[in-house]
Amino acid sequence: MKAGKKTQGWIQLWNRPYMTFVAVFFCALYETGMLTRLILASSSANQTLYQVMKSASWGLPMFAVIIFLALVTLCLRRLYPMATLLVVSGMLALTAAIYGSGCTYLVIPWLVNLYACAVEAKSMASLAAGLCSSTILGLLSIALSTNWHHDVHFTDLLYPTGLAFALCLTAAFFSRSARQSRMSEQALEEERSHALTLAHERDQAMRQSRVAAQLHDSVGHDLTAIIALSEGLDHASGKPEIDEAISMINDLARQGLDDTRTAVKALQSETDPKNDPQPATGERHGWDDIKPILDHARHVGISTALTETGRRPQDSEQADLAFTVTREAITNALRHGQEVNRIVVSWDHDSHGGINITIRDDGQLLNNDADDSGDNGTGLARLRGEVRAHGGSFNSGPGPDGWTLQARIPSLAATAADNTGKEESA
Repeated sequence: MKAGKKTQGWIQLWNRPYMTFVAVFFCALYETGMLTRLILASSSANQTLYQVMKSASWGLPMFAVIIFLALVTLCLRRLYPMATLLVVSGMLALTAAIYGSGCTYLVIPWLVNLYACAVEAKSMASLAAGLCSSTILGLLSIALSTNWHHDVHFTDLLYPTGLAFALCLTAAFFSRSARQSRMSEQALEEERSHALTLAHERDQAMRQSRVAAQLHDSVGHDLTAIIALSEGLDHASGKPEIDEAISMINDLARQGLDDTRTAVKALQSETDPKNDPQPATGERHGWDDIKPILDHARHVGISTALTETGRRPQDSEQADLAFTVTREAITNALRHGQEVNRIVVSWDHDSHGGINITIRDDGQLLNNDADDSGDNGTGLARLRGEVRAHGGSFNSGPGPDGWTLQARIPSLAATAADNTGKEESA
């Protein structure tokens, strides 16, 4: 593990932009040393090169220009690996034609370009084309040096050059493989990080949606009950101070209800309820928790009745969802209904563990609030998606005698057991 990290560290260091000029610097030192040796110690230098420079006044300046251009080309090898390799290979052949075996002075820059091309080439096809062209120019350089100037035997120049060529390509292919492996790991790590970020954002959106649902269902119902009770007590005491306080309570409750609805809409995410069928955060409600909700409606002068048939199942999740649906229907009747005198709730448990819920009231719809009938509201629209996500059905709307809500919730305990069995079998 540590060795892999150390290798990646070296690769990252080598790929930094300023590292491009490190090889150029060392090549420049090498060429400077060779030229100095040629001028100051000509007896130990390449004799063919020395004779050309001695016989022609342009020999040394032209050779220096060729070396300078080769070094400049090295600076561009990472941006244009194929072009720089062909240019330096052409300079190698030109030097061999003019200076014979003096072309060996350009072998080091040629190998550096060869390495860069093998590592940086975009595709294997372009790499193969570049290597073939460079190999042909390299063989041409050796042939020109040996057959034209006759200053060295063909095999004496071919073997060391070919060995250096093979070693350079081997090192380049190892570097290319390590680089591609590192890039694949980096892409995989970025993809994993992106997936974790999306999962975190999704979970956060789901939590916000559940908090919004709990806020809407519990606080919204309580504030609606306060509004209904305070309206029933309006001017009932006969004392201006008490009536004013009751009116203020009503106004504050309405303001709080508006603020609650605004907060709920701000918290709600665009997450599909089908992807988050879990109940809101907090303790689950039981079957008997609906009684205080019915009492709230009775206290404001509405006659309420709950009829229940069948046997209650031991299904806490179904009980919580049935409570939530019933409470929301009663809250909507108090909030949006006009002249509501009667609310009838029916819970019918079937033999398969499911429950059929029907809530009817005799009032008229006060306004066409999306919370009752639309898909963009924060109450019934959300419950519709949640019930259907659990495999049930949900319908609500006005009828000839008032408002009716009908919902069917299957046995959620059986569904959870089936899912657990499928996961274990998988």
